[in-house]
Formats: sequence, C-alpha cells, structure tokens
Amino acid sequence: MSSSTRPLPETNREGVDLRQQAHYWRALHGRAVEREQQWKEQAQQWKARFGQREKHQEAQAEQWERRVGQQARQLEEQAGQIEALKARVIWLEQQVFGRKSEASVGAAEGCEASLPSAALGSEEDVAAPEKRPRGQQPGTKGHGRKRRVDLPTEEIEHPLPADQQHCPQCDLPLEALPFSEDSEEIHWEVRVIRRVHHRRRYRPTCRCRVLPGIVTAPVVPKVIRKGLFSTGFWVQVLVEKFLFQRPLYRVRQRLALEGLSVSQGTLTGGLQQLGELIQPWYTRILEHSRSASHWQMDETRWMVFAEVEGKQGHQWWLWVVLTADTCVYLLDSSRSSKVPKQHLGEAEGMLTVDRYSAYKALGEQIRLAFCWSHIRRDFVRIRDGYIPLQGWAEGWIERINELFGQNRKRLAVRDQPEGFAQEDQTLRSLVEAMATQRDEELAQETLPTAPRKALESLHNHWQGATLFVDHPDLPMDNNQAERALRNPVIGRKNYYGSGAVWSGMLSAMLFTFFQTCLRNHIDPQQLLLAFFDACAHQGGRPLEAIDEWLPWNLSEEQKRAWAYPKQPP
Repeated sequence: MSSSTRPLPETNREGVDLRQQAHYWRALHGRAVEREQQWKEQAQQWKARFGQREKHQEAQAEQWERRVGQQARQLEEQAGQIEALKARVIWLEQQVFGRKSEASVGAAEGCEASLPSAALGSEEDVAAPEKRPRGQQPGTKGHGRKRRVDLPTEEIEHPLPADQQHCPQCDLPLEALPFSEDSEEIHWEVRVIRRVHHRRRYRPTCRCRVLPGIVTAPVVPKVIRKGLFSTGFWVQVLVEKFLFQRPLYRVRQRLALEGLSVSQGTLTGGLQQLGELIQPWYTRILEHSRSASHWQMDETRWMVFAEVEGKQGHQWWLWVVLTADTCVYLLDSSRSSKVPKQHLGEAEGMLTVDRYSAYKALGEQIRLAFCWSHIRRDFVRIRDGYIPLQGWAEGWIERINELFGQNRKRLAVRDQPEGFAQEDQTLRSLVEAMATQRDEELAQETLPTAPRKALESLHNHWQGATLFVDHPDLPMDNNQAERALRNPVIGRKNYYGSGAVWSGMLSAMLFTFFQTCLRNHIDPQQLLLAFFDACAHQGGRPLEAIDEWLPWNLSEEQKRAWAYPKQPP
C-alpha cells in the first residue's frame, strides 16, 4: 500500500487525545516559562537587595574603621596626655621635695645610679663614697683664730679684788706689774636709747641789739621734721624690712624686747614720708640703667592688697633689670611687654632673658639672648618625667653642660689671643654639632611628642641662644637676674606683699637702693645714713644734688669708708 493511501487515525478520540496532550504540555511549558520569569525577577530582587545590604555593610565597615581609627588616635593622645601629666607630677614633686640645685651629680654617682641593683650587689659589698666634711679637716694645720681688729674696741680692766692684793701669810701688799694677761671676746650689743637734746640758750652781753634777747642753739636736724625717731632709727627699720625682709610686726616685737612700744601706724606713716626722699635717687638709677647696652631681666609675682580701678585681683608683678652696676626693680600691675618697653624706651642693646613671649615684642633695636639654663630645664624635665626617654634626655643635658664648660674655658683665656682663638673654634664646633643633631632628630617621624617640642623650641630660639658665641661678654644664662629676685621673694613669703600701691612702689625703690649698693660693694646702711643726714640738714626735703650720691659718683674716700668687703647677702 502506497503512502498516499495511509489510513487516518482510527478514531477521532485519538486525535482529541493528542490535541489534549499538546495543550497540556504547552500549558506546562507556559507555566514553566512563567515560573522561570518569576524566579529571574526574584533573583534580580534578591540580587538588588543583597547588593544594597552589601553596600550598607561596606559603608558600616568603613564607618567602624574610621571610628576605630579615631579611637586609636584618641587612645594615643590620651596616652600622651597621661605621660605628660605623670611628668608634670614628677616635676611638681621635684619642686617641693627634690634638690633645688640644678648642678649635675658627679660622674661616679651618675654611673652608680644607672646600674641595676644586681650589678651593684648588697649594701655591704658596695662602699659608699666618703663625703668630705665641711670646715677644718682633722689632722691638718689650722690657720689660727682670726683677729677682728677692724671692730671698735672697748678696753676693760680687771684688777684683783682688794682682799686678794696682799700676801695671805705676811699680809704685805702685791706690786702691780706694767703688763697684763689679755684675752678678747666679740660682744653684740643692741640698745634702744632715749636721747635728750639740751639746746643751750644765751643772752647777749652787748648793747648792739643785733641779736635777739635770747639766742638758742640750732634745732637738731631730723630726716622727718618734728618726728620722734632719729635718722639712725629709720635706717635700721629700712634695713630690717627691705634688706633682711622682716615684717614690721617682727621689728616692733624686737623693739618691744628693748623696752620700746611703737604702733604700726607710726612706722607706716614714717615710711611713706621717707619714700619722697628716695624717689629722686631711684629716678637717677632708672636713667642710668637705660643708658647701658646689656641688660638681664626677669619677673615674679608680687601681691598688692589694694583696690585699683581696672585691675582685678591683687596679683602684681615685680620686674628686675640688671646691668653691670645697677639692680633696678619695677612694680607694675601687668606682666605684658609694656613694662620692658617703658623702661628701655629707645635704648639699643642686648637683653638676656628667658623665653617669655613679652620680651619678644621689644622690637629690632633690642637683641634677645635666651637663657641656656631654661633650655636645659626642658631636657631635665623629660629625663625626670619620661622614664623611656631618660637616656635621650641625658645625652642632650651632657651636650649643654659641655657647652657651658667650653665657654668657661674660652673666657678663661680671654687675654690670650692664640688660646682664645683655639677655644673659640672648639666652642663653635660644639654649637654646629648640636644644631646638626637637633635637625637630624627633628626629621625623624617617630620622634615622641615631648622631645619634639623641646627640640622645636630649641630650633625656634636658636639665633638668640647662640648670640653669646659672637659676643663673649654675654652670659649664657639669666641666673643673676633670678638670684636678684630671691631677696624680694623672701619678703613675699614673710609679709605676703604690700598693703597699698605706695607701699609697693616704696618696696621697689628700696630694693633697688639696697641691691644696687651691694652690687657696687658699698655698705647700704652707711650710705643711707649719710644720705638721710644730708636730707635732714635740708629740712627733711629731697636733695637737689642727687647725682653725687650715686654709688659710681662717690669719692674714693667715701668708697673706702663705706666699702662692703663681704659677699652681698
């Protein structure tokens, strides 16, 4: 049978089944396609959702990383602050309980302190270095007792008692010999006496009528007219108060022990009148100080318990200005640059100071020489306060010490040109090596904060700190100015300051008087007594010829008579 005659399906039911099956599979395929499309859409949604979550998680991770970084930096800063506070606590303890001297310990002591205890052994194994006692050493030849022939002498005769001036056996008298057995003692006698001046009166015996009916001797000159106390009394009060820094109430107690009771107001009123006599002398000292070419300045607080318009609180400032022959004290309510500006005016020269910012505003006519002792203290604080940096700080301290020593060697041969040139070159080499070391350490990124601050300060003040290299007359430190403030600081501790502005100004004037006299090796007590006697002969008024009373204008005879041979107190 040919293909054209192939039979059709047997029944229509088979065709229907085939069609149903075709529709069924087509429906299944459609649903599968729909499910596939749904799954694709869901996959896209999940992908988008997870993408957003991933981005969010990445953003959170970045945020946490930044927060962790910030906390790490905060922890680092706090650790630095803790180290700085620990260093400050150590420094404050050192100020209260530690050694006040800045001199370095001996080499042997320093080496021993750097060794561990195991290396040193027990206390029995290590013999402590013997410290040489002060004074005359046992077994050495003495120099004998010093005879004080310069003191006034009082001869006192000591005869035998009358009942011993004869022989106890025969009762014959003893014959006095022309010599005696002598001994001496030093006696300290303090007396407060009452002087009664009898001014004799006279009557003319002639009839010329030129003179009055009764002629009386001249009035006894007094530094305070009609005052109760003598010139010597007021000199003693000023010396006790402004040189030895004893409060007036203690001076009054001392007088009471001698039988004199005097009120506080009486002494205070007299001091206020004496200030008018000292003022012209103080003004001349200020003028002479301005005429110098090199100064040393420092300042300290001074309390003035008085209400001043525009001034809050009672803290004032006492400034000191040192020159070769003057020691000037300035009292001002401000610690600003106006004080040194007003004092120096248009003067030109060099000023040795610490690194206080007020001095840096003085202008180009004043060249600042910065104190190496203050620079050294930066490294001393690091050594004492930062244990891991002790070796580093000790190295810088040794460099600065070597610089001080080399400058002393240079000055010791100042009058020897060849030796001076050699020592000067060595000094300059040390300065250059120090600058190189400073720059190399500042270039290190890992340098801790405290050393970096110290070295940056050294770099910023380098020009002024090395000014002494080209000017050998300049001191390397400002220690003289600091020492000049010690005496007033004792007064601040004893009587707290001044109760009025005029009292504070009087303190500055008398501090200047006493310390300038001592700086010129003049006995301030003798000069003040002669000065007040001259004022007394002027009727208790200020002297017009004040220049002849300045220490450098005194005659050679006056300098010898009023010389102060001992070291100033």
